[in-house]
Amino acid sequence: MPGPAFLHTDRTALCSPDKDDTDWIRRLFHDDRVWGWGTYPQPSTADQMETYYEETLADDDSVHLVICLDHDTEDEGTVADRTEPVGLVAMTEHDPERGIAELSYWLDPDAWGEGYATEAAERLVGYGFDQRAVRKWNARVVGSNDRSIAVLERLGFVREGAHRAEWRLDGVWHDMLWYGLLCEEWGEQ
Repeated sequence: MPGPAFLHTDRTALCSPDKDDTDWIRRLFHDDRVWGWGTYPQPSTADQMETYYEETLADDDSVHLVICLDHDTEDEGTVADRTEPVGLVAMTEHDPERGIAELSYWLDPDAWGEGYATEAAERLVGYGFDQRAVRKWNARVVGSNDRSIAVLERLGFVREGAHRAEWRLDGVWHDMLWYGLLCEEWGEQ
């Protein structure tokens, strides 16, 4: 079960990952529909997942949050009571001196199309601007990942460039697109 809620949206609780969440996260990362689009190393063993938890998810320099809801009680209880994990959202590569951070997110394919990724990412981006002195968010996305591109563009991110033929997926090289969002652009979306 995820840890306590750290941030909230109307429909989700964004919770600190707990060591017990690593089995669910591992299963999510191993889903071919998720893995192919990710820009992270795929943890494949329990030992590697424990290292991933210690060095990445529990890292003091980043913010990783489990996106939680509860389909059975969506109209009851409080958002803080929601404990069913449907994804992850993260602030990584945070450089407080330069005011830059990178946004990433992964969603269980069973929860695709419901707006949870956009909602959670929007909340984390706002938190970064308001509470962590982020002045610019960056994001990387595989050029053929239309769903992820749509999330970024709904949030107001601007495509800044492409690293051509940088990500290999199913034997084909894809461009890696780079997006950015400045603090002064945040209110314009």
